[in-house]
Amino acid sequence: MRFKSNSTVGPPGLPVRIRTALLASPIIGPLLAKIFYHPLSREVLHEYWRRPSDGVNLPENYAGPKERSAFLVRIVSRYAKPDARILEIGCNVGRNLEYLFRVGFREGLTGIEISEEAVALMKETFPEMAANARIYNSPAEDIVKTLEDQSFDLVFTMAVLEHIHTSSEWLFHEIVRITRQYLVTIEDERGYNGRHFPRNYREIFEALGLHQLEEISCKEVEGLGKTFTARIFTRSTGPTALDGSQSDRTNAATGLDV
Repeated sequence: MRFKSNSTVGPPGLPVRIRTALLASPIIGPLLAKIFYHPLSREVLHEYWRRPSDGVNLPENYAGPKERSAFLVRIVSRYAKPDARILEIGCNVGRNLEYLFRVGFREGLTGIEISEEAVALMKETFPEMAANARIYNSPAEDIVKTLEDQSFDLVFTMAVLEHIHTSSEWLFHEIVRITRQYLVTIEDERGYNGRHFPRNYREIFEALGLHQLEEISCKEVEGLGKTFTARIFTRSTGPTALDGSQSDRTNAATGLDV
C-alpha cells in the first residue's frame, strides 16, 4: 500500500508558498503549528520513505550532483582523516557517501537506508563506493541500537533527523552512544509539514553530553535553505578541527568542486 504524503499544513485557503513561509517563521510558525500541524504516524512515515509515492522524494531524484553534498564534504574534511570510520544515517542512493569516497574517504564508510529501491539504485549508480561501503537496508531505529559504543569517528545526517517521529526520539541518545568524536547534523529545524518534526539539535545533543563546535546557516546552500542549520558536535571541548592543509590537498587531488 502507498500512502499519500499529506505534507501540507497551515491555514486552509492560503497559497502553499505563503502557508509555508508562515509556518517557517520563528515568531508565528510555532503558534500556527499548534493549531494546524498534524504529523504522520511513525508507521506511515516509514512506509512513505520505503516507497515515496508523491514523485518528490524518489530515489532517482537524489542521484545527481548536488551543492549540498559538496557543502557536507567541506565540513567533514575539516574534522575527519581519510581513514576515519564514518556513518551516514539515511543515506538514500548514497550521493553524500559517493562525494566523500571521491575525495579519499574510502576505507570506513557506512550507511543506513530504509528504502530497498534507493539501495538498489546506489549499487547501479555508484558501484565502486557501494562495493567498498557497508550499507544497512533497514530503518535507523532497527540498526543504530545494535551498533557498538563509539564505533564511528564521525556520524552525520542530512535532512533525516527532521523526519524522526517523536516516538523514536530515543534514537538521539543511541546516536551519541555510537559516536566516538564528531556528530554533524544538517537539518531543517523550523519547517513544518506532515513528515517534519522541527527541533533545535543543539539543545537536544548538548543535553545528551555533546559540545557544539560550529553552527552554520544553510540559507545560501542550494537544496537546503534558510530553515536548515548545520551543526558540528564533539565529545571534547578543545580545538579539534584539522588544519586546512589536509582538506585542501584532498580536494585539489580529486578535482571535485567542494
